[in-house]
Amino acid sequence: MLLLLVSCGPSMTSNWLKPNIETPKYYGRIAVVAVSSDAELRDVLEKHISHRFEKHGMDNVVYGSELFQDNIVQGNWNEAHITETLTKHRIDGAIIVSYLGDLNLPQYDNNDLYGAPANQRLGQHVNLRYTEVSDPDYYTSNNKKYWFEAYLYDLSSMQSKEEALIWKGQSSVPSPSSVKKGAKRFSKVLVDHLYKKEILK
Repeated sequence: MLLLLVSCGPSMTSNWLKPNIETPKYYGRIAVVAVSSDAELRDVLEKHISHRFEKHGMDNVVYGSELFQDNIVQGNWNEAHITETLTKHRIDGAIIVSYLGDLNLPQYDNNDLYGAPANQRLGQHVNLRYTEVSDPDYYTSNNKKYWFEAYLYDLSSMQSKEEALIWKGQSSVPSPSSVKKGAKRFSKVLVDHLYKKEILK
C-alpha cells in the first residue's frame, strides 16, 4: 500500500536534460527566481524551493526577490539585465520557476454510496452480503491540477540563455485546496527530483 501511495504521488511529468553534460552539478551559490505577477505566489515558491535545497545540504541559496526589486514576468524579461545581476552577485546556478495554470478534471465523489451484493467465502460456505461502493455514474469536477514549469541554468561561465540551460521540466500537482498549497507540494517534487536523478549534488 505504501508503495502504491508513493508511486501515485506528484512527480515531474516531463523532463529534458542537456545532452553530453557531466552530472551531478554542484553550485556554490544558486538563485531561486519565481516568475509570477502574484507576489504571494512568488514568495511561496522561492521560500519553499529554497528550504528544500537547504534540506539537501545547499546552504547558499538566494531568493530572486532579493536580487530583482521589480517582478520578473514574461513580458518584461530582460536577459542582459538578469545576466548582469546574477553575475554581480556571484550566482553560478539559477532555477527559474513559473506557474502555468490549472486544469479541472472529473473525479469520483466517494460520498455517494449504494448497496451492492458481494460474496464472502468462509471455508466451504459462501455468504451473500451487501457492501457500499461509490456510484460509478456520479462525478464531480472539483479535482484541480496545478501546473508548474522549472528551468535550471548553469551560469559558471559566460553563456547565452540557451547555452546555459541544462535542464527543464514540468509537473502537475493534483487536488490541493489552493495554488499556494500546490506551489508548496511542487517545491518538494522539483528539488527532490533534481537530487534523486543526480542532476544536482
